[in-house]
Amino acid sequence: MRPHSQAQDGLRSVGVAPRQGHRDAEPIEGLVASLNTAQLLEIVAAAVDRHEDVERSVRLIAARAGGDLTQLRAEVDRGLRTRRFLDYRASLDWAHAARPILTELDATADDSPSVDLVELLQRAVGHVVKVIQHADDSSGLIGDLARDLLTIHAKTCDAGVADPVKLATWMIRFRFRDQDFFEVDPVRYATALGDRGIAAYRKAVADAGGEDAFAVRYARERLAILDGDVDAIVGILGGDLSNPHQFRRVADAMAELGRHDLVLSWASRGIAETNGWQLGALYDLACKTYGRSDQPLEVLRLRREQHERLPSSSTYGALKAAAQALEAWEVERDAARAVLRSTDLRGYIQVLLTDGDNQLAWEIATAAPADAIHAELWLKLAESRETDDPADALAVYQRIVDEVLVTTDRRAYASAVRILKRAKSAAHTAGKLEAFADNVARLRDQHRRRPTLIAMLDKAKLTGR
Repeated sequence: MRPHSQAQDGLRSVGVAPRQGHRDAEPIEGLVASLNTAQLLEIVAAAVDRHEDVERSVRLIAARAGGDLTQLRAEVDRGLRTRRFLDYRASLDWAHAARPILTELDATADDSPSVDLVELLQRAVGHVVKVIQHADDSSGLIGDLARDLLTIHAKTCDAGVADPVKLATWMIRFRFRDQDFFEVDPVRYATALGDRGIAAYRKAVADAGGEDAFAVRYARERLAILDGDVDAIVGILGGDLSNPHQFRRVADAMAELGRHDLVLSWASRGIAETNGWQLGALYDLACKTYGRSDQPLEVLRLRREQHERLPSSSTYGALKAAAQALEAWEVERDAARAVLRSTDLRGYIQVLLTDGDNQLAWEIATAAPADAIHAELWLKLAESRETDDPADALAVYQRIVDEVLVTTDRRAYASAVRILKRAKSAAHTAGKLEAFADNVARLRDQHRRRPTLIAMLDKAKLTGR
């Protein structure tokens, strides 16, 4: 590693991030590289005096080097729990402040995994779960801390330092007693659990009975995966096999086992035996599996079938991609469009625009019933029309503005202003600025009792005459 990189890493490790210098100044990295050890120590000491988090990092790194978890345990107990309720903003701040502790736990797991660290990580995630229970974690940042702690915990256990039976006991207690937010997957922990731990985990699940139906079901599902028991997987995950989601769960499990032949078998059964919008996931899974085995003709066949059965702009796009991979789109396109036109007029117009057939899209839209095309699609049509006939685009923009202003709120006003700006551009291209100004004047008079709208029009310089 280059000397300046070592210096930068040293600063980062104590919470001082190298940053870019001023435009005309020498880059900070070069200055750091030029300093000797004594000078760097002076900088770190000064940073410790000014910043509590830097002092914490220095103490943690020093303790890690000596294999002592005392300081880290103190930081876990101090920084990963609180008794006060955390509102949204406080939750964000708390999660950000806690993140360096996880960084140190992760580094310790890499450098010196131990049974004591396993227990400390279990303690840490327990603290965070309790915080979530009296916090507004709408952002999900505290939940992310818990998930990351569980990831570090599993990595530490992979080193073979955890007692298998004690680990199984903790996994059951954490999921069945302590909380119901997070799962601990016995498949992920299989190496650490070994035969003894898995046996203890299995017995605890059996003894739990109906104590927590969701937790028991999850544990049994994962044990079936761990055992590679296809019949058990089908029975637990497939249920009565009456809807696409059940077939998808079974197929996903087969994929996890590496049984791609069974993935196709169960996906195909689900496609043949069920109906509904969730079929899309089965088609996607089957096509992905065929793609992995380099069978593009099968992918094309399935995408064609999917589009005919569940036509939409999305299935059209998937069919187009599959056909293009075989240079067969010219053969497939007309039939694909015909299917969509007969079932989903909006989707048909959308794919015409996507394909660049703007004139045909315009003709279909203008011939359609007035209520067949929604405002968002009309705006896309107008945008595509600006080059060929800006007057047509202008007429659409002005009509949509009137529709938008039926609603009286700031969001509607902002949308109207954005559309009027596009309308002004179209009017300029079409040579109809005078007509545009007349329309803006009409709008300002019609909505003169909406001061917020008028102010927004003023700010955008949409002043009419």
